[in-house]
Amino acid sequence: MRPETFQQRRIGLAVIGILVVGILLVLISQIAITGAPLIQIAGAAVGLAVAVILLTSYWYGWQYARHVTVVFFTLLAASTLPEPYVSSQVSFAVLIPPVLALILVSPVWVVGSAVVVLAGILIRSSGQGVYSDPITIVLFGMVVGGMILARIVTDTALRIAEQNAHRADTERARAEQQARELVEANDLMTVQLDQQQQLLDLVATLETPAVPLAEGVLFAPIVGHIDARRAQQLTSRLLHEASAQRARLVVLDIAGVSVIDTSVARALLGTTQALRLLGCKVTISGISASVAMTLIQLGINLDEVTTARSPQEALSRYLTTTAPPIQGKGNGRASYN
Repeated sequence: MRPETFQQRRIGLAVIGILVVGILLVLISQIAITGAPLIQIAGAAVGLAVAVILLTSYWYGWQYARHVTVVFFTLLAASTLPEPYVSSQVSFAVLIPPVLALILVSPVWVVGSAVVVLAGILIRSSGQGVYSDPITIVLFGMVVGGMILARIVTDTALRIAEQNAHRADTERARAEQQARELVEANDLMTVQLDQQQQLLDLVATLETPAVPLAEGVLFAPIVGHIDARRAQQLTSRLLHEASAQRARLVVLDIAGVSVIDTSVARALLGTTQALRLLGCKVTISGISASVAMTLIQLGINLDEVTTARSPQEALSRYLTTTAPPIQGKGNGRASYN
């Protein structure tokens, strides 16, 4: 047996509670109003006691109380339904057990309860009376069939609603999982971008190192091919380092530059002019014979640029020009009086 849902349990408690109240009202009316026979009063009292016991049992979690309720009141209706409702008059009381079965258990129990009630009444009336009439039987069957159909439609609707709710929960969980994965992927991508930027900064630093040679002197060896991106990075880094270290001389060594063309020469001249705006002197060293010939062939004028054969020569020149003059000693003569 499948476990009950909270809603089914509430409905079951409500139905059995209504049944208890209904039997109590019938018992009171039999005693105080109609003056019914003792057998009917006793039957109502027994039914009330059983209904209270079943309600209490169900309240404390005994699920089979629903099935016992249907069985008990089906047998009670089949065996105690009074005259004239057995042989000559139709009573709505015969529908109470199928209704209980419809609400508390399943459509199969509705059929079983209706068949037992009808069979019990026919046995008591010896196959005669109003319930043996084909029209009555057909009408009774139509009512029971409508009840079963209504229960099937309701169960189907509930099952579809549960499936849709489950599907919605699944889709929502999947969407939340995808959102978490996207957040994690975004975080990972951010970390990777940061690492990539750090690597690019490191590469840029390695591509354009700036090494102090002496106080106020920066040495910047340039190796490899120079393009627009690298020229911009070179200028930016040298300007930053020259400003930070208060450099007065920057030595650009191009001995490692394999190819000199117009764009490279212009980039070097642009870097030189930018450094001059900061008040730095610039010396280009390491110009080979082949590079010199290339510059002449390209018609590039370096007259305004100070050059040196090597960084050592550039440094030596700087130290010579910035060294303080040596004060000579005078050959004074002593005067005697």
